[in-house]
Amino acid sequence: MAPRRILTDSPFDTLEKTFDLLVTGPNPLALDGATVAGLPDRAIPLGELKARLLHPSTPFDVRDAVVGELVARSQTQGGAWTVGLAGVLLPGLRRAAWPLVQACPGKAADVEAETLTAFLAAVADCTPGRARLASRLCWLARIGANRLLRAELAERARPGNEPVSVAPPRPWGHPDLVLAKAVRAGVLSAADAELIGATRIGDIDLADAANALGLGYKTCHQRRRRAESALAEWLTSDDYPPDEFVEKRAETPCSSSGGRPRHGQSMDRRPDQRRSTPPPRR
Repeated sequence: MAPRRILTDSPFDTLEKTFDLLVTGPNPLALDGATVAGLPDRAIPLGELKARLLHPSTPFDVRDAVVGELVARSQTQGGAWTVGLAGVLLPGLRRAAWPLVQACPGKAADVEAETLTAFLAAVADCTPGRARLASRLCWLARIGANRLLRAELAERARPGNEPVSVAPPRPWGHPDLVLAKAVRAGVLSAADAELIGATRIGDIDLADAANALGLGYKTCHQRRRRAESALAEWLTSDDYPPDEFVEKRAETPCSSSGGRPRHGQSMDRRPDQRRSTPPPRR
């Protein structure tokens, strides 16, 4: 049995503790299983429902139907159902925010709070019957938190106004800043920049990103490849003026065909493809 994780006062942990209070006790928050085909015909506490959704034996259509029902109740009733929806999808939210927290550990609480804020906004605007709804909501939540991270990295990259005894930190090589600059220059759309950032820099697989965007895997792959080609061409052209954020190079982590820069491995493989062993370095 795995040890129970120690909860803190972070936004995600506070949500988890609140969710646990809602789904335990004599009157737990529950969903009528009769409303969703494939579920037992009884009241199912959301804690049990969460475990069912995480189990690999649960079909995708059942997961979509359950999340759609929770979203509909959150939109119409709010309150406990909104907390219940967020608690059920909390594992996906943690996974979406994890690479952002690792990029800026000192802002972990702010990243989590921004993730939840973006999640609530996405829930309010989404259509309950959409396929792969859970993945899309987590994706949109990550996009909102990523804006906060970019602003933080850009702030750290600014030169100080007062003299200091040592050089300031040098985060200007961070690929997220390059992507933000490309969006401002009109080279990439914000959506394409998020796609590159999530799948190349973050820990989101391209197949998951395709599902969240409602695209086929091949279509999503081609979309990212076109965006990366435009980015690489811009970075190596005379139109790109290098400044304090990034040095001009022939190759960048985002334009490399080798995959995510952090591990040097591609995330473009389909779920049934095995990772090939990289050649030894010489």
